Amino acid sequence: MANVSVATVSRVLNKTRHVSEEIEKAVLEAARELGYTPNLLGKNLRQKRTGIILVMMSTLTNSFCSKVVTGIANEAEKHNYHIMICATNGLPEKEKIYLGLVKNRMADGMIVLNSTLSADEMSLISNHAAIVQCSEYTASENTPFVSIDNGLAAKDACEHLILNGRKRILFIGVDNSLISSHLRMEGYRQALSCHGLPFDPGLVLYSNYGYRNTMRMVDRYLEEGHTFDAVFAISDRMAAGAVSALRKHGLTVPEDIEVIGFDNTDIAYMVEPPLTTVSQPQTEMGKRAFSILYEKLNGGEPENVILPHKLIVRKSAK
Repeated sequence: MANVSVATVSRVLNKTRHVSEEIEKAVLEAARELGYTPNLLGKNLRQKRTGIILVMMSTLTNSFCSKVVTGIANEAEKHNYHIMICATNGLPEKEKIYLGLVKNRMADGMIVLNSTLSADEMSLISNHAAIVQCSEYTASENTPFVSIDNGLAAKDACEHLILNGRKRILFIGVDNSLISSHLRMEGYRQALSCHGLPFDPGLVLYSNYGYRNTMRMVDRYLEEGHTFDAVFAISDRMAAGAVSALRKHGLTVPEDIEVIGFDNTDIAYMVEPPLTTVSQPQTEMGKRAFSILYEKLNGGEPENVILPHKLIVRKSAK
């Protein structure tokens, strides 16, 4: 229709070589009239790449993950890659479906924000697919990760409370298999030990990362007559739920009870008083995760990356 060769059409559409303005105009006009779009599947088969990276996470509602994804997307765009979000709802069968897409070369690689896979399972899949772990991870030898030192971050947060004179610190965590949950508990215990304070299992509550669930649990805990002078929660939403329960019982924050959360998400500065919290460099984590994956896709053997955290001091624990 444009009265040129197939090779010339390819040059125009792929912008591989310079053609005259007249020929370019004729080809693009013909493509527009015919409603032509390139066959990306055929193109990908020839180039042996899809230009697509999968980002797998358990839920789309986590504001922490949204900033990580922004970092991934920004860095991917620089290298002409596009990302697709895969939400698993924590279901292993969904994980297997998405991992199968990478194993079968329907995507070039995957960044995993959280997973139910064991270290051995992750390692086995990584033998056949380019995978990088971000934030949460398993100790898989051939699956690199980028994260923070969750144990040290929790220890820093709890030591802040201890140095403020607090001695009975309520730990609010989640009883799951995620490494962050275990390391933050370990950091809590280390802080107590370093300052000569005993670990009391009675000062440990397990919630589900949610605001309402934590509020109800702390409310019930107070009604049962338990006493404490500080709270360390492993997420900001849980810390905010604790603050609401404390206020319901006539306790003031931070005068009666100091509270520290984790992640520095939006709710940390929306709640009253604003939360002291541990900040993770979410956007930078996403950028570094893609950089590690890109290195792996190009034959490199990237190392794990631990990024620095920061304690953001606000009014809930001065």
